[in-house]
Amino acid sequence: MKKFSLMAAVAAAAMMAVPAVAHAEWYAGAGYTQYQLDEADVGGVTGRVGYRFNPYFAVEGEGTVGVDDDTNADFNGAYGAYAVGTLPIGSSGFNVHGRAGYNQIDVDGAGPQPDIDAGGLSYGAGVGWRIGERFGLRADVTRTDTDDGDADAISLGGTINF
Repeated sequence: MKKFSLMAAVAAAAMMAVPAVAHAEWYAGAGYTQYQLDEADVGGVTGRVGYRFNPYFAVEGEGTVGVDDDTNADFNGAYGAYAVGTLPIGSSGFNVHGRAGYNQIDVDGAGPQPDIDAGGLSYGAGVGWRIGERFGLRADVTRTDTDDGDADAISLGGTINF
């Protein structure tokens, strides 16, 4: 009887895991990110790749190449990795998400803006809108705390789901 109970528990757990696997998918995105530093505003083009394990949890990596410098700073780029928690809002395709992870920023400062070539804890929140099965829009606000200086970022972009 113990073996039967154990087998039934394993079978039930396996059947519960099937819907979670059915929602698993890769996604990629591109957009623009504006960073506000202590004494400068800089921006870059951001690429993002992620894996959504289920409708509520994903992991993602992103990289930004600097394209908009400031008189006080030259933005070389940034890269990071995040855990993302998502809360769908009904069946409208909208969601809110929070993310936390690590981000490395590289900025050559000039004048009052110090150089930043450090990484640290990065956290933020955002909203997304899934337009159909494959495409979506996304906006994020993210803060990165480093020993060299802090950075606040606003990112807007599109996503594609695979």
